[in-house]
Amino acid sequence: MESLNVIGSFLAKKRHELGLSQEFMAARLQREGVDVSRQMLANMESGRTQITDKHLIGFQKVFRTCLIRLFPLEIQILDEQFAQRANDQPKGSPRRRQ
Repeated sequence: MESLNVIGSFLAKKRHELGLSQEFMAARLQREGVDVSRQMLANMESGRTQITDKHLIGFQKVFRTCLIRLFPLEIQILDEQFAQRANDQPKGSPRRRQ
């Protein structure tokens, strides 16, 4: 079965590194205003559930990290390359949407 998100395994790893249970992590997310249960978190971590923008913001707050750091290294590298291309464009030239 194909994973429905790209950050689930990172979330599980980071949660384990911090010594947090899924139940405790779900409670922290709820405290940040993200409606998520322990079961929903388990499904996100295993890739069985898609992750919304609201979930991402909650994970960012709970882990106290930049949003891009929630994503796999390959995506972080692509993001940096995209930002570099945008910075390399001459001032005043129109930017093309990718």
